[in-house]
Amino acid sequence: MSLLLLVALVSVQSACDQQQPSAYKIAKETKEPMAMTEQEPMQTLPGMEDFNAQASNIAYKVPEEWNEFPPSSVRKANFKIEDADGLAEVSITVFPGNVGGYLANVNRWRQQIQLPPIEEEALRDTLTPIIISNHQGYYSILEGNSSSIMGAILQFHGVTWFVKMQGSILTVQNQKENFLNFITSLEIEDNHH
Repeated sequence: MSLLLLVALVSVQSACDQQQPSAYKIAKETKEPMAMTEQEPMQTLPGMEDFNAQASNIAYKVPEEWNEFPPSSVRKANFKIEDADGLAEVSITVFPGNVGGYLANVNRWRQQIQLPPIEEEALRDTLTPIIISNHQGYYSILEGNSSSIMGAILQFHGVTWFVKMQGSILTVQNQKENFLNFITSLEIEDNHH
């Protein structure tokens, strides 16, 4: 019995002498929202520039407060807004297919302004129907802590069009009527009818 006790004590002692694993706490890196002038360039997938160049032509009525800039390789249109409350940027983009569907795209927008994702059941309360270029589309207004997104989605003959305004909360709120008028003025060339 005493031999068993001696073996147990030696085992405990040798375990205590062994180096114990160390634990370190590392602060989670948080990404601060960038100012509108510091946005990262949009990454393009192979073939997107060609797809964008071949996509339907568009026409629209630009609100007076919006400054239009030339389209980029993946954007069909670009606008910047600056008012007393801040800055906002508006873009029109088009992608092949449904790009993951409504839920994936709304959650992508939510992530861009540091909001948690939603589930499918909440999508109906997030999207509001609106007619865009004579077709059923949807828009959403998402408000984060420091910035907001007002975005519209139109699935149209095998492609998905996005109109997105992102910027300071008050600027986006101030531009709601202009944004809705803009997306309802949007005309997308329709070679299918």
